[in-house]
Amino acid sequence: MKSKGTKKSNAIYESYYLTDDYIIEIVFDFSFQPETQFAVYDRASKEVSYHPQLELSDGKYLRPLQLDLIKEGKLLLPSSAHGYISESKLLEEIEAFVFHYLDLPHPFHLKLVSHYILLTWVYDKLTVVPYLRAIGDYGSGKTRFAQVVGSLCYKPLFLAGATSDAFIFRMIELFKGTLVINELERVNTDIHAQIVNILNNGYEKGLYVGKIEGDRTRIPKTFDVFSPKIITNRTKFKDLALESRILSVPMRPTKRKDIPTLLDSTFWQSAQDIRNKLLMYRFKNLCAIELENKETKLEKVEPRLRQTLLPLLYVIQSQEVEDEFIEYALEFQGQIETDRSFEAESVVAEKLIELIENNGKVTVKDVTEEFNKGLTEREQITSKRAGQVIRGFGFNTKRVQGVYHIVLNEQALDYIKDRYALSTATLEESPPSPPTPPTDSASTGGLVDKVDIKKTVVEMEQEEVESIFEKEGV
Repeated sequence: MKSKGTKKSNAIYESYYLTDDYIIEIVFDFSFQPETQFAVYDRASKEVSYHPQLELSDGKYLRPLQLDLIKEGKLLLPSSAHGYISESKLLEEIEAFVFHYLDLPHPFHLKLVSHYILLTWVYDKLTVVPYLRAIGDYGSGKTRFAQVVGSLCYKPLFLAGATSDAFIFRMIELFKGTLVINELERVNTDIHAQIVNILNNGYEKGLYVGKIEGDRTRIPKTFDVFSPKIITNRTKFKDLALESRILSVPMRPTKRKDIPTLLDSTFWQSAQDIRNKLLMYRFKNLCAIELENKETKLEKVEPRLRQTLLPLLYVIQSQEVEDEFIEYALEFQGQIETDRSFEAESVVAEKLIELIENNGKVTVKDVTEEFNKGLTEREQITSKRAGQVIRGFGFNTKRVQGVYHIVLNEQALDYIKDRYALSTATLEESPPSPPTPPTDSASTGGLVDKVDIKKTVVEMEQEEVESIFEKEGV
């Protein structure tokens, strides 16, 4: 493999490339000419070199993606690969950076987010990756969480404000980096539904999202959306299967006086320096990560949650942190089980109202079948359980030829609508976006604010988006 001039028609544009001998990663530095190049790690010599393009064994040429998003700092890249003393020292540096700029509710959360940052740099060698979320009300520091933690992750792309689904799908597939979604409730209804679709299918390799492309040609296309994701929002998802894929950090207004109010140039430079060391961490560990059998350490955790949490164990080297994480996993499972008990009632209520509004006459069997659609055997409920819940709401049931029919009761209907905040509007696929809240971070000029991207690809029509990527050689 060597650097060489080439015709654009014979070029392949990538942000990352792996061979038996080399790991190749896109980097950006204003001192480079061109500014976007490849850092090439020789796995045998353990040396790094930099090239504007590379000749492949099949005669084609590998070129780094040259997009304005990179030059404008809306998608963060390392500028080069820097060495570090040890993995423990690197973790200490990450923790010190996060602690300096962000107030987390518990010391364990600092270790959790620091190890998650490490995980994002080697996630593509695994088959599953969990998501990380800051959850809390306005003013609790969620935006600062997205900025600070996101700035250290692998190729973070920050989404906020006006963003098109065409842009999101293409950028995940092109860069395969970390998607940072700030204030998910603020995203408009259509995009919100697409993001939830991405979250439901982006945690495991081999799951793809299908879309129909083009207003005229209507061509079906699938997108690979497997990648780490950082989310901030105010409430949990109603889907407990999705909730089990998310590591949550409850945020609160800070009382610390030592946290900088603004994220100035020192912050961005420090984040750049750590990303450069993390690039070397990726080079050293991507093909060397030990996927030893740590599954037995989570044997008390149910299979779905075990699958979600196991990837983080692979990057935890400290026995103390590992023990804390296992304790966290058991607490997480307990919370999921508590939520599941309440969710069963709320979903029965939701399905009952949907069926009543659509059909009028409803049986317990109808509600049970609607509840169980798409669920695993473990997650499903029996007709007996559904009947108990329905009668607990205040409805009577009448048996006719072996089938239990639900006797309509307006008072019981009003009760479950109020209790579970159900109405015709909430039964639609996605709720309307809430009013735009006040900013909950005092920083100005931060990434989450800069990525409105109103005058780049995001608010353009789909054909314009495609023409932009075609122009850039994608």
